[in-house]
Amino acid sequence: MEEEFHDIETKIDKFLKQFNISKYLVHEALYYFEEDDIEELTSMLHRCKLPKKYFSYKDVLSEKFFKKMGLKENDLFLFADGRVYGKLFFQIETAPTNAENRRACGLSPEILEEYKKRFFPNNLHKEKILALLPYVIEDILSFKKINPMEFKKIFIPTFVNMVEIVVIGYTELEELQSIRGMSFYLLREMFDELMLFVAEDILFHFSNQDKKAIEFLSCFSVHESIDAKGMRYKPKPILDESNHAWNMTTIRSTMLQHKRAKQAVYDKKNSLIMIKQKLEAYKINQKELGKQILAEQITLQEIEAKINHIHKTIDRLQNTESAEVMFTENGEEKIFQRKVLIGKMFKKEDELLSLRNKIQKLLKEVELVISNKQKEVYVWEKKYAEGKEIIANIEAIGHPMDKQYERIQRALAKTLATR
Repeated sequence: MEEEFHDIETKIDKFLKQFNISKYLVHEALYYFEEDDIEELTSMLHRCKLPKKYFSYKDVLSEKFFKKMGLKENDLFLFADGRVYGKLFFQIETAPTNAENRRACGLSPEILEEYKKRFFPNNLHKEKILALLPYVIEDILSFKKINPMEFKKIFIPTFVNMVEIVVIGYTELEELQSIRGMSFYLLREMFDELMLFVAEDILFHFSNQDKKAIEFLSCFSVHESIDAKGMRYKPKPILDESNHAWNMTTIRSTMLQHKRAKQAVYDKKNSLIMIKQKLEAYKINQKELGKQILAEQITLQEIEAKINHIHKTIDRLQNTESAEVMFTENGEEKIFQRKVLIGKMFKKEDELLSLRNKIQKLLKEVELVISNKQKEVYVWEKKYAEGKEIIANIEAIGHPMDKQYERIQRALAKTLATR
């Protein structure tokens, strides 16, 4: 039964008063617990209709925990794959002599590189950071929740918090200065990749006619624009490396063409899968027919052996003058009239000859089927090889629209990162 939100909110507030958040402090700048620890809250929120200002139950809980934990503007509260992080953004007071030292919080590049090799072998940091990124985009940096101005204000502290979650969780570093220096070092290395991921997410939804994505991108224009909240934006075009400005029309046109090109490749790959399945079915069928031929040939050999045995028996009976003869039938010795037995042998021979002819005819038919099937296999193998080569060439050199899409993606990532 659905409950009213204000009733649920009262229960949540009561739960949080008794919730000892301090026991989940794993570092002076990080809280961590499992979503199961607050399953009672998520269950309650799933039983009611949320007010429009909330996109999901996570937004409600984030708001409540921000208040409970006394989190500030640059702090982070994040749900990620069943885990919940409360990350405190801290300030580092250093007085380094140059900008390079300032970016590394006074740690030398040699020390930072040694930390990276020790704590993150095989680029483990990339795997861990990229695993958190989709959740950060969905809950914190989503174009559905914030406008470009808000994005520019929060994306750097958000990225710093995200990387510091990984550094605190996967290194032995304890001092805030070392954690911040290491986080800056990793963030600089991955910054472009993170921004491209954000741009890709926006462009993907834009190409699928998401109204919020369209509204977000419409803020970037060569003309002054006004968003749904009445906020005015100065001209801020999306400029690529050639200083070419991309507007909504040119982005939409390029994305449409890129989507069609991707769909064409997708269709080709699907066709290849179907051809491969057809080939595998043909080959299985060929094997079954081959087994059938082998079985029929063995039967044919057995029939030939029986016919030869009958011929020898008839020859002996015809060369014998006795009116009665001893003959083993079905494992039992019996006395037969010689002429009667000869008649039985000729009848048995006729039956075996008829069966032999039937099997020989069947063998020819099966061999013809195999031959025809093999011709089809050759045709489909050629089609498969040609299709595979076409896709390999496309993936090797890329479709022309891929390069256009990448230009837009880089341009949007660069524009978003410009503060």
